Amino acid sequence: MARRVLLLLAVPVLVLATVYLANSAGLRRHPTAMAAHETRTGNAMFVTADGPRLMCNGSAYRVSGANYWQAMNLGMAGGASSDRPRVLQDLETLASYGVNMVRIMAASEGSQYGEAPDRMHPVLMVSPGVYNEDVFEGLDWVLAQLPRYNMTATVSLANYWTWSGGIPQYVSWATDTEIPYPAQWDPLNQIFEGGDYETFLAYANRFYADESIYKTVQAWYRSHVRAVVERVNSVTGIQYKDDPTIMAWELMNEPQIIDAVEGERLLFRWIDESAKLIRSIDPQHLVTSGAESKNGARWFDVMHRSPHISLASCHFWPLNWGYYNATDPTTASVAYSIDKMREFVHLNSKWALELGIPTVLFEYGMMRDNWGEFAGTRAYSPDAPVTHRNMFYSAVADCANELSASGGHGAVAGSAFWAYAGLARPPKIPTTNITWTGDPPHEPPGWNSVYDKDVETLDIIKRATRQ
Repeated sequence: MARRVLLLLAVPVLVLATVYLANSAGLRRHPTAMAAHETRTGNAMFVTADGPRLMCNGSAYRVSGANYWQAMNLGMAGGASSDRPRVLQDLETLASYGVNMVRIMAASEGSQYGEAPDRMHPVLMVSPGVYNEDVFEGLDWVLAQLPRYNMTATVSLANYWTWSGGIPQYVSWATDTEIPYPAQWDPLNQIFEGGDYETFLAYANRFYADESIYKTVQAWYRSHVRAVVERVNSVTGIQYKDDPTIMAWELMNEPQIIDAVEGERLLFRWIDESAKLIRSIDPQHLVTSGAESKNGARWFDVMHRSPHISLASCHFWPLNWGYYNATDPTTASVAYSIDKMREFVHLNSKWALELGIPTVLFEYGMMRDNWGEFAGTRAYSPDAPVTHRNMFYSAVADCANELSASGGHGAVAGSAFWAYAGLARPPKIPTTNITWTGDPPHEPPGWNSVYDKDVETLDIIKRATRQ
């Protein structure tokens, strides 16, 4: 569910990122990892962690996942976002290609300043503690369908980014101030426009760093956690915390680091307290932070060392991080991106092993070819080729399998591509209406979407599940 550090497609940028190597000597057994298998033997159908492996029903569980963040809204019984027939077809298609996990949202927040065009709507939480039951029932319905397709769900309880409202909206509620949005896609002018990225980060980070509002925003967040985790599904009658369809709870999509003297302490405090709350009311499910894990070993440790975190998380975005030049028709840029991806995943596997827990590459993606006939915004067309994307997806699949605890020598328990659009297509005429492709409403529809017609890409996923 990636917000992005947005890059203009016409500018070839290659920026070397500094990678901080781990400075640890040997394996540190994570308390949760040590206890997971022993404490859950009575719940064989739940996905659990056993050291660096995921297990389900006595066998290794390899995540072959797809990001399908829009599921909650598509699953509504009525309204502009509702499309249950599409959801069923999308799930059937994904299952036919071996996908066994979808990563979905269970959070979206409304603004007191009116509906924003670059955010999901209708929202789940209209204001603190006030819910749109129709949206909640959409989530109920989606979760009720997944067992038919032998799928589980990773459920995100918050978002750092504004496309769902996110934690900036919590700060906005608490301070009655407008969010200083970073650059967003202008769907009518077909360009990225917006404010300063660093200003936005400072505003969003107040969620876990501003002591003057900390108790207020955390009370709202924890109330939301309880509302979701303890909810009784209106379709199945099963409480979410007792539903093995849910693989893991995710604290937040992509929590960012805090660039301050006490940044590590403040972020760890929030992760530890939040994960502890979930485990206190639901000891059966995995809990993950939702981190990108892009800031080196020290920050990886901050985001995952809590004894209440049982599954590590990482994301990799070659374009947004400056490795991939989308306008280069040669293989040089994609080859460089693959090298950086392998380095990144190897490090994350190493760090997870040191904590004694598994990790999942919960997001990776690449846009369609962006040169020749498909230069500029034509790259968002479903007709644009996916030459480089398929090379990149194949490399991710090989790396994840190589570093699996079951078949390899690492802690990588699988991966999930970003993102599945399925039957959806971008609009042919610019519009502010949400098209519910795989790209959130603050990004160009079609940017990273995988469609049902992208058979070669989906075949890569299918082959990887058989390895």
